[in-house]
Amino acid sequence: MGRLKTWDLRQEMRSMSSNEVVSSTKTGRHALVLAGGGITGLMYEVGALRAINALLVDRTVNDFDVYVGTSAGALAGALLANGFTADELVQMIDQRHPLLHDVRLRDFLQLNRMDTLRRLRTLPQALYGVGRTLVRNRHDLDVVDLLWELAGVLPSGFYSTDPLEQAVRTLFARAGRPNAFAELTKTLYLVATDLDTGERAVFGPETPIAPPISRAVAASSAVPVLYQPVTIGAHDYVDGGLHGAASLDLAIEAGANLVVCINPLAPLAADGTAAARPIRTQGFHTVINQTVRTLFHAGVRYHVKHLRAKYPTVDILLIEPQRADETLFRAHPMHYRSRSAVAEQGFQSVIMGLHANLVHVREVLARHGIPFALDYLTPEALAPVLDEAIGQTERPLLTVLTELEANLHRLKTVL
Repeated sequence: MGRLKTWDLRQEMRSMSSNEVVSSTKTGRHALVLAGGGITGLMYEVGALRAINALLVDRTVNDFDVYVGTSAGALAGALLANGFTADELVQMIDQRHPLLHDVRLRDFLQLNRMDTLRRLRTLPQALYGVGRTLVRNRHDLDVVDLLWELAGVLPSGFYSTDPLEQAVRTLFARAGRPNAFAELTKTLYLVATDLDTGERAVFGPETPIAPPISRAVAASSAVPVLYQPVTIGAHDYVDGGLHGAASLDLAIEAGANLVVCINPLAPLAADGTAAARPIRTQGFHTVINQTVRTLFHAGVRYHVKHLRAKYPTVDILLIEPQRADETLFRAHPMHYRSRSAVAEQGFQSVIMGLHANLVHVREVLARHGIPFALDYLTPEALAPVLDEAIGQTERPLLTVLTELEANLHRLKTVL
């Protein structure tokens, strides 16, 4: 795997000279914001979290004060805020945890059978309507019009989020963790979209009559059309990503002056890669993949730029794939089978990206009293150590990431 730069270090960010001494640290809260990105986005975030854990000194990704999750990031954020470690996330996804409920494909993709059967009963009536419209307006219709007429027989979502909600609820129950926002020791916000009004819905400790965390995770993850909307109270909710892949503003409004955001979606810059041929020549699915990634990536970038201008004293570190990362691009957002390869790539790319921007990252974290453990490692020393643990892609995710982390610590000890 290549050495990938993952940290977005924009010129407008406030930085310090490498020779400047940090005389004091900022006081305030620290926030972790996890963006959406489907199943593969979740796996990238898991790998990134393991990498961050390996590089922090005397703290982990469970030590943030505020967690904000959107779509797939809602699941990871809810688990972290409730005390589940990055290692446990890997074990559950890898289906190797000795006690807790394993997260399996059926928890993410289970057909919405009841609504589908109910809608199909209207097919004869829909066909009759299309035929009548075709006879009356045959000179003013095209294929798109006819397909739109027939769309009424499709369900409100092809898959159900009930299994995901059940899986999260079971995890909390077995681990003895609360399923209520108000009972968490950390601040957690999960973002969804109110389907009836189109407005952003934020579930958190201040939400009047807040739903269970597991229900909010399901609502935030309900990608429109793919998943059936989730009913909470008198409203239906769908994916919070409709209002942006990441809501960093919630973390800042909660008092955070350091915000670390992991955004797993970025478009592919095909120039200079094996995929240098135009995107349009690679099929319908590639065009859709590139389009979705571009929309979400642009939204996050604009959101971060706006917040940096509005809150100049807040430090924002953005972790995302490098634009030439074909491994992540080729795995479509809902590809469950590629979870191990994506998590491995996330781990490696974050390690290398952090080191590539070591001076800036170390100084930003030092302003907040956070020591950083990668000061003396060189890219030349890192590359073989990271590659050493990557063998057959069929090996368990937990085994591969554990070997990566162990080899990194071994190299630090030798140096």
